[in-house]
Amino acid sequence: MSLFAAGRRTFVIGLTAFLVFASPAWAGRDGPSREARAAAAQTQEGNLASEEAESGSPTVLQRLHDRIEKGMPKVLKQRAFFMENWKWAGVLLLIFVACIVDRLFRAVAGRVARRAANSQRIHLDSDVLLSFERPMGLLGAVLAFELLVPALGLSEPVLRIFLLATSFVATVAGVWAAYSLVDVICDYLAEKASRTANRFDNMLVPLARRTFKLFVLVVGIVFVASRLSDDLWGIVAGLGLGSIAVGFAARDSMENLFGTFTVLLDKPFQIGDWILVGDMEGTVEVVGFRSTRIRTFYNSLITVPNRTFISSNVDNMGERHYRRIKTLLSLTYDTPPEKIEALCEGVRQLIRSHPYTRKDYYHVYLNGLGASSLDVLLYCFLQAPDWGTELREKHRLFADILRLAERLEVSFAFPTQTLHVAKPEDLVHENPPESDSAGAHKGRKIADEIVEKTLKPFGGVGEKPPPVTIQPGPIGGDGGEG
Repeated sequence: MSLFAAGRRTFVIGLTAFLVFASPAWAGRDGPSREARAAAAQTQEGNLASEEAESGSPTVLQRLHDRIEKGMPKVLKQRAFFMENWKWAGVLLLIFVACIVDRLFRAVAGRVARRAANSQRIHLDSDVLLSFERPMGLLGAVLAFELLVPALGLSEPVLRIFLLATSFVATVAGVWAAYSLVDVICDYLAEKASRTANRFDNMLVPLARRTFKLFVLVVGIVFVASRLSDDLWGIVAGLGLGSIAVGFAARDSMENLFGTFTVLLDKPFQIGDWILVGDMEGTVEVVGFRSTRIRTFYNSLITVPNRTFISSNVDNMGERHYRRIKTLLSLTYDTPPEKIEALCEGVRQLIRSHPYTRKDYYHVYLNGLGASSLDVLLYCFLQAPDWGTELREKHRLFADILRLAERLEVSFAFPTQTLHVAKPEDLVHENPPESDSAGAHKGRKIADEIVEKTLKPFGGVGEKPPPVTIQPGPIGGDGGEG
């Protein structure tokens, strides 16, 4: 169905339905008899003439009505229901004109919105634009109908029915257009916010969309109700008292609203952040008036009331400057110390060379003698913007460590248990110490030789090696355990 046909169908159905239901109500309300309607029709020309005399000159609509009525054949001047036939034909003609205006208003509204968006190089969704064009077209059609219907010279009761119907439909169309305009403006702002580095805008735009939509709905209900009742302030007062009653009844909703303000003011997280709240973990998708939606890592959606963020600790993993790597490189016990030193220094060089690793804080040392392995501690950080980059760079670093170990002929251990069956000759030690004191002396002598060799680069025995210092990288700071 084309836009023209849809607009025509919407306007005709709405106006016809209102006339069908409003006419009997109006008739029952005013109660004009058939004789009164006939008298009104006979005095219509007199009324127009008297109005013309009072104003001093005929209006455009009056002259148009007189010209149309004089040129009408008698068959069209016959009455059907409560109007002449030519006036019924005029109503149908006005509906056709209104449909043409509907089409024009849609085209103009869509073109203006697209030009405004294209001037900022922003793409607006076609469904959003269509939802804005429809009420604008309906509003233009109703205004055109309301402007031209007095030219038919309808009797006062009938004219009031038509004007009441068009006024009501125009009010509804205006509220609908304003409601759709909020989507157009917010989509425009969301597109601009997505181009900035500040993610707070991405959280503020959806909240502003809901706020303005709620405001438009409340104001629209008041205006629509004012078309049905003259006591506008009574309606406003009634809504105010009702909202106060609902406010007292909805204590949780008020707490959630304060929670929303807390999120906006304190900014504990933003859209897209990975957060942990209690036993909930996931990525923030939407922040609303009442709740916040979190997408878990198994793709379910958790709706968290905003009052939770007032009393709960929020661990924002998305605000980390670095992603920590802490693991053990388990080597077999037959690995000589020289190869352990070579492996540790090689891993340090890999950390210094990789593009995403933190260069000012890292540790790679033999850190434990396990049950089945020599454990080398690898402790470093990745400066990755997201989890996907963290996984990729961790994979790259670990793969390079495996290549380094292969080149150095270092084997990684895995948990094993070896059962040794001792033979009698294995229980005899060659050259055992003569006594406990002799054994202790031998141990101290060998230890002194080892320490003298290992401390020789630092000045020999008696000299304390300086603290560990790492060449500062682009970003300083203490690594700690975080």
